[in-house]
Amino acid sequence: MPSAESSIPDGFIQINDHPAEIWSKVAFDHVERLQTDEENRNPDAHRLYIYNDYFGYACCDLLKKEMLAIGKKIASKTEKLSLPTFQRLEALVLYMANSMAADVFHTIDDPELSEAIYTGYGALWMTYLLALETAAKPQKLSATHPLAVRNLENVVRTAAKVITQFSDLGFSRDARDLAAAMLRVLERNDMDGTPKPKAFLGKAVKSDSDSEDEDEEEEEEDARPAKKSRHATGADDHDVRAAAKEWKASSAMKDLRDAYGPVEHGGRPWDITKWSKAQLEAEKARFDGDGDEDDVFF
Repeated sequence: MPSAESSIPDGFIQINDHPAEIWSKVAFDHVERLQTDEENRNPDAHRLYIYNDYFGYACCDLLKKEMLAIGKKIASKTEKLSLPTFQRLEALVLYMANSMAADVFHTIDDPELSEAIYTGYGALWMTYLLALETAAKPQKLSATHPLAVRNLENVVRTAAKVITQFSDLGFSRDARDLAAAMLRVLERNDMDGTPKPKAFLGKAVKSDSDSEDEDEEEEEEDARPAKKSRHATGADDHDVRAAAKEWKASSAMKDLRDAYGPVEHGGRPWDITKWSKAQLEAEKARFDGDGDEDDVFF
């Protein structure tokens, strides 16, 4: 959870009291907007049952719009290397690491749309990271060049960790190869190219069922030697070039735009808060003949 220590740089929030887990307030604010949009689309939050995949498709629509908006920024000559573009990608990492949308987008009965969202996330990050590296030349990419991004290293490492959480879902592109390529880009620019043991380091509030392995992973992370002796997962520059071809934002965004998505329910927006009172009551009545909300299916 976020920390409020006075030593944290202005404009940033620290997660789990871990010194590496510094995230911009701008990104957090955008995640809150995404979470509000997500909740507004959730039938359970409105005591409704619509159809089984409604929330999944509604979240796919949310993720699709967000990724396409970021894709436009990355394709723009004027916005590509701006701090707001990085912060938008930073927010996407936070959101994909901890949201219901990330849990349900791949459960819908539409594998092409699910894969387009998965590929879109990875392609946006691979393309953007290489664009930053290219812009930095002849110098090396860093937290101050070509863009002043204090938390660049941690955000990229987290972005790589997040994509691997979808590794075993049967998508055609290999998330582990992409993550290794992203970490190799960090490594060849004298940054930490080791994979994170989990998305957010530090001592988070845990339930009794949490694995003790996480504590061991945290100790291992804290015990790693100095930066220059830290190595990634074995990927080389050939692997980076291969990933750049396979995870290209321009083609991924085209596939995402073209991916079929269901029309909004009865012509209504996915955001249930925008439905009229009459529409809400009519929806409830479809599954509740006597109009008693306590009998609505969940």
